[in-house]
Amino acid sequence: MTPKKHKLSVSLDEDFGLLGIASDEPDYKLCWLINDRLQTSFVKIDDLILFNRKAELEQLFSIFLYSDENTMMTYRLIRNRSENGFFIPELKNIDYVLHIQGEITTDDLDKLIKNMGRVSSIRFCVPVDLGRIKDKERLHLW
Repeated sequence: MTPKKHKLSVSLDEDFGLLGIASDEPDYKLCWLINDRLQTSFVKIDDLILFNRKAELEQLFSIFLYSDENTMMTYRLIRNRSENGFFIPELKNIDYVLHIQGEITTDDLDKLIKNMGRVSSIRFCVPVDLGRIKDKERLHLW
């Protein structure tokens, strides 16, 4: 009699949303413009250092953080491009990724996209389909 085999699968529920932003502005200026227009307070934190297993090298991505204590939301603006690759390779046409952690409704996301569109240097801001992203580990760092 052969023993039964059971496969254990772990699924991580996403408690975050992603927006893709296209802008030609440097990260510090884009955050200044967003802070000015949306009354936020993004601040620069230490660069995000990730190891790319395929390329066998470290990648550095600039990152800005804003925590809204009223809504208990955390926003991270991450530069999608580094000197040697992309934070999310499937989004090569996106310059920045806005990682929104916390419970966000579709209406809140729509309002945020609309407000981001009012920032003069943002060409477009779109929701990112998490199903398109192969390496979701990069998004579960926090």
